[in-house]
Amino acid sequence: MCALFDQETVEELKKIFSAFKKNMKDVLVIDSTDAPGSNSHCHTCPEAKTLAEELTKISSGKLVFEILDAVKGRTYRPRYLPAFIYDTRKRNIRYYGLPSGQEFAPFIYIHGYISDGVKLPEAVVEEVETIDTPLHIKVFVTPECPYCPLVVDFVNQIGLINDNFIVETIEAFEHPLEADKYMVQYVPFIAINRVEDYDKYGAKPVEVIPGYVPNEEILEVIKRAARKISRT
Repeated sequence: MCALFDQETVEELKKIFSAFKKNMKDVLVIDSTDAPGSNSHCHTCPEAKTLAEELTKISSGKLVFEILDAVKGRTYRPRYLPAFIYDTRKRNIRYYGLPSGQEFAPFIYIHGYISDGVKLPEAVVEEVETIDTPLHIKVFVTPECPYCPLVVDFVNQIGLINDNFIVETIEAFEHPLEADKYMVQYVPFIAINRVEDYDKYGAKPVEVIPGYVPNEEILEVIKRAARKISRT
């Protein structure tokens, strides 16, 4: 039996992975916590590595992970560790933290979308495709939030449709720096920034969505942010 999951969960994951139409290779960037003299502040990096190894076994290679330390992984410019960087064309969709609790489901689902295509209505796909302004979309979540997976799932699919967007899910308890700067009181919390401000932690957002709103409203705010940026 898998060390992380009960047998029922293992069997369900096997069914999901077996339906994938292609093999995938994510990147996981972690701190070198086992290095001599390491003073790592990435407390969940060892667990993230174990999760990646277990999922590789369960999937029989349908989902594998290239595990890199912070030095080797810097080419991907992760802003936090651990960084799960999904197997998309531009590596533009990430999860920062350990995808546990409610966040485990969208972490698995995105691989199905990468393999088989998104599940959004065609009208939504067409709207997203028409946005030609690059955006940096940050979604702050916590593992116990029941609404966060709905928002993450939608925004991840948007990032698959339009890879001009950098989409990051940030586990707020693990990575409170920007959450505090944005005064996040409720999750999910979305901050939409300019791509040019990627390396500025807590950069002033173009738009925010403080709390859960339906997908239609999220898309309208994203479109409004794109219009604001395109006018400057």
